[in-house]
Amino acid sequence: MFKTLTNRTENASAVTTWQTARALVTWFPIASFALLLVLSFTGVAQAQIYDSLDAFPPRFFLDTSDCKARVLEHENLPTDGVDGGACEQITFTAKSGSEAILVYPIEPVRPLDDLNATLSIMSARSGAAVGLRIRYPFLKDPETRRPVSTIVYGASYTTPGEYASLGIGMIEKQLRLKNVALRSQYGPIADLSDAYVDGVIVNAYAGPGKTSIRLDELRVDGLVPVNAGIVMGNLRSSDSEFIASRRSLQGGDEAFTPSPIAFPLGQITKVLQHNGEPLGWVRTLGFDAVLLRHPPDAAILAEAIRTRMKIYAPAPTTPDPSIEAMLEPVVGWYVGSNRALDSREIDETKLVSEQLRVFPSRWQRPLIAAPSESWQRYAPMFDAMIHDLPPRVRGIRGSEEVAELHGRQRWVGDRIQVAAGVNSMSPDSMVHQVESIASAIGAPMPEGFRWHSMWMQTMRALQNTPTAIIYRSSRSLASGSSIDQTRATSLSYVNRMVAMLGPWITTATPTTAPLVTGAAFQCGRLTTRGTDLLILTSSATRGNEVLAGDGNSIQIQLSPSDAAKTAWRVTNFSAERVSPVSTPTGASLEIVSPDVVEVVVLSDDPATGARLAQQCSRFARQASLDRWQLAMQSVQQTQNDWDQSIAMRANSSPRPTNLIQIARQTLENAEPMYRSGDSATSLRMARRADAWALRSGWQLAEALMPDWPILTSSPPMDMGAASVQSLWRPLMDDEGWGDNLLSAGSLDSADFIGAGRWMFGRRMAHRALSEVTHATRGSYDGPGALRASVTPIAEDEMLGGYEGTIVQIRSPSVRVPAGTAIRIDAMVRTIGFGGAHQGLLVYDTIGGQPMGVLVRGRADWTPVRLYRQTIGESEVSVMFELIGAGEVMIDEVTLRRWEPTTDTGILLRPIDSETIEISKAESTTEPRMSGLPR
Repeated sequence: MFKTLTNRTENASAVTTWQTARALVTWFPIASFALLLVLSFTGVAQAQIYDSLDAFPPRFFLDTSDCKARVLEHENLPTDGVDGGACEQITFTAKSGSEAILVYPIEPVRPLDDLNATLSIMSARSGAAVGLRIRYPFLKDPETRRPVSTIVYGASYTTPGEYASLGIGMIEKQLRLKNVALRSQYGPIADLSDAYVDGVIVNAYAGPGKTSIRLDELRVDGLVPVNAGIVMGNLRSSDSEFIASRRSLQGGDEAFTPSPIAFPLGQITKVLQHNGEPLGWVRTLGFDAVLLRHPPDAAILAEAIRTRMKIYAPAPTTPDPSIEAMLEPVVGWYVGSNRALDSREIDETKLVSEQLRVFPSRWQRPLIAAPSESWQRYAPMFDAMIHDLPPRVRGIRGSEEVAELHGRQRWVGDRIQVAAGVNSMSPDSMVHQVESIASAIGAPMPEGFRWHSMWMQTMRALQNTPTAIIYRSSRSLASGSSIDQTRATSLSYVNRMVAMLGPWITTATPTTAPLVTGAAFQCGRLTTRGTDLLILTSSATRGNEVLAGDGNSIQIQLSPSDAAKTAWRVTNFSAERVSPVSTPTGASLEIVSPDVVEVVVLSDDPATGARLAQQCSRFARQASLDRWQLAMQSVQQTQNDWDQSIAMRANSSPRPTNLIQIARQTLENAEPMYRSGDSATSLRMARRADAWALRSGWQLAEALMPDWPILTSSPPMDMGAASVQSLWRPLMDDEGWGDNLLSAGSLDSADFIGAGRWMFGRRMAHRALSEVTHATRGSYDGPGALRASVTPIAEDEMLGGYEGTIVQIRSPSVRVPAGTAIRIDAMVRTIGFGGAHQGLLVYDTIGGQPMGVLVRGRADWTPVRLYRQTIGESEVSVMFELIGAGEVMIDEVTLRRWEPTTDTGILLRPIDSETIEISKAESTTEPRMSGLPR
């Protein structure tokens, strides 16, 4: 424990062992080399931290206090540091007490005497003290269920108005006294082994009232990682033997009885599927935890401790003692990360669950899984389960998504927690398809991401009050590509809205929603303690495309009891009062210029408005920054896509310049408000510009897809890569396609069904009767067609999605070379399939189920068309799946390759048709669009 003068902060403190080593270099070169070699293997002084605290975001945070401390302002000052540079300043208010702990997290290190830290502090009030926080990973507080921590203090601040460099070091003696106090508090058998330092702290309390404190020039030396192979100075071997003997006498550590709570109560946990992103950066996007693909190692655990991130991960095959002390961030084991948990995996998964339940107490955690079906049979094995929402490109209605998640929750009741899984990117197969197409034709790689549909899907999930949202991802958000930057920004924006609404959603119950007229919107209603939360999402969708109101306002029809309540619109991260208009049946609430998602709060308590305003203000600033950037990117991207499509003559429609101009003008008019920090106004203007860009993009998609309204799947258009679709546009015409390669696709004879030809499989025979036959009547063309039907036999209703899949039909395979564009056509008709997420799913073996087209409500013959590009040489089959109860007929299935002939080349238009003539007869070579797959 020491205090240094300000002028000494120019040089970092040296660790004692290295001072000795330098002295030995002068007198004993050989001995010093041997000592350095030994130290390099023992891990002593492997790292050093220096942080000038001059960059955003601020590093310190208010952790705990006994004086009801509340941060008023936390910022980086540009010129008020030690040497006139930048520094960090925290302003807070406090009442009577003794502690207001500010923490700078670090990776866990050994609590040795060599460990020391210095920090420059200035405040108008004296009393602040610097210290180190020591955490005991195996001693848990019975109330919080978190590992107990203690603080060892160093020097105190005694010179108000001046910078002073305060330090802390030589902590082992103080730590032994702390250990005695902890044994007195928690009992003589308290397990204090493997303690580590996880943060530099400042007790900023200087008395009641308002306090401002500036922090600068943080240095930490003598860092020895927890997993370094040395004997700790504060824990003797006799202590370890004593603790081990006590555990053997008690039969285990009762403090480590695992909690069944996988996701913390009172909040909606936001989890990102991890792909190597820095955890500190992930936290700035609003995430609380990450889901790993592999068991955690020491590096990721240390990073999680430093960044205060939680971890969900697959459990290791056997516990690793070397990382046992660092398991505090791990809050759940994820089962089934590399396989689909369907009805065939139940027995094997049960064995895995039983093995994890008998792990050593220190390794036991709640178990989490994402079964694709049989939730009632999987429920006894786990503490929480994840329902993955369907691919957005499939075009499932919002009410169906809500109903499907509600059905999962109804099956398991309150026994386990239920989370929702949302895809934060396009399906992998689609991304690979579009990248392959872009490479083949020389188009730019896709840059846009239709994030609005992800936002709507997340908000629809909230209508069922899930305990967590898991954002599925297979590519790193930190890759640096334009599309991943957009994904990261949009996730940050969505997370702020989820966090803003969290306090009301976690305690709410879904109830009947009011009638909504005007603009096409789906509405969900949550009720909690006299307050109603209305979450509305746009129904004007086409696959994963969406429109925001499309020029109409929303009319919410309120009942007489709701008409007397006060209403606020919180879409813009501000509590905007909305006044209902009386009607003969109650009242009508009008929402003008709606966003793709609207949130309205109704309450009979007028004080709710103040609470809403305070909650919104916590996230408004970052939300406005994110939405502004997203709107700017959307407007620019839409204009670029139109320019390219016109330059390539991919469409004959005039560019809607008025829409783009209005969007640009809106952003220009709002820029002064944006720069001045007016979050509510800049948000409102940004979403208006965003709405114009969405409408313009919708029109461009229609111009680039002449097949519509035929049910069509084109990978570039499904992904929103209009720039790629513009160059791929010639494939949308009938010219250039070769002969049908699927000889048995006519389905005119029953001989086409059998081994090596059309095949089919059945499942769930205990729930439904299924039949696949060759029909000779009612075909689309020719003497026959394929007929399939599913009839339920169980009393409960048929389900949708994968669990409702009863019949799968597969065509003969066709070998297609790599890099070849193909087109698949089929004529289908459907009857029945009235449940949520039910119908006939048409897809192929290249794009897979995520890129399939869902057909339902088509009593007449309906064409279905799939465009695909092979990545490698492969066998391609056409697939049909019956989901739910109903009947389908399939006929005239074809598969063609793109084989343009020389006389179908694209000629360039002359600059002046009156003076320049270019004909095929005069040209020596036939112009053709470069790079198109042949």
